[in-house]
Amino acid sequence: MAELKVPERLRVGKVSFINTLPIFYPLESGAVRHDFQIIDGVPFQLNALLAAGKLDLGLVSSVEYARRFEKYLLLPDLSISCKTQVCSVLLLTRVDLEELDGQEILLTPKSDTSVALLKLLFSRRFSLRPRYRVADYHLPDSRWPDGAAAVLAIGDDALRLRKNPEVKLALDLGAAWHEWTGRSFVFAVWALRRDTLAQKDGVLHEAHATLLEAREYGLHHLDQISESFGGCSWFSQGECAQYLRTIEYDLNADKQAGLKLFLDMLYEMGELNRRVPLNFLTV
Repeated sequence: MAELKVPERLRVGKVSFINTLPIFYPLESGAVRHDFQIIDGVPFQLNALLAAGKLDLGLVSSVEYARRFEKYLLLPDLSISCKTQVCSVLLLTRVDLEELDGQEILLTPKSDTSVALLKLLFSRRFSLRPRYRVADYHLPDSRWPDGAAAVLAIGDDALRLRKNPEVKLALDLGAAWHEWTGRSFVFAVWALRRDTLAQKDGVLHEAHATLLEAREYGLHHLDQISESFGGCSWFSQGECAQYLRTIEYDLNADKQAGLKLFLDMLYEMGELNRRVPLNFLTV
């Protein structure tokens, strides 16, 4: 008799920032049952893993989807996004914004989408031409990077560094986008590989339903999730709860329109070589 083949577990990418807690706390605490192999990383790491076929699906930068959309499908109604402010994607400066013309801005390598949005805002909204340098800085104690006039910080780094006394201006990129366009902004999407769909169609539909269930549980238990986080020297339990209520986790029509507008602008700037359709898993 042939040996029964046990299906492989889906490899699911988890961004290791506080803002993913409402989805991953229910999964990792056992509140929502799943059979995922969860793999942690910052956005650029998960982008590379999904592109290389080392993840089946996961949270990736919106720009990663755009660059390889022919390989991916979007999971419906899931994202990391904001209506106005996002609080954790910040351009932090020691000078006024107009003084950054010709000055160097340190860019985080952790998020392609945040870097693309910053460059778009400076080019088309503010009409300023700073110089950019990618720097893999680590900010464990909220110290300002030596010699920097401005820093693009994301995720937990942004939540820490915004409290540094040297910060004169904290430009929230989500709020700046909304003030300019009137649209929501989508920083990360849930994408899956098309070849995974061909191999594991039924399992992927079940996975999508599980992620939606986890999101709904998480959004109804934000205080409990913030309590489990426990706070730390730079971020209290109350601040965590308030922050998580700022983030949006769906991908409704307004967010799709905002995402499409952003990707069209990147194409017009020459940052993308094709216009990008939003292709979804059929559910």
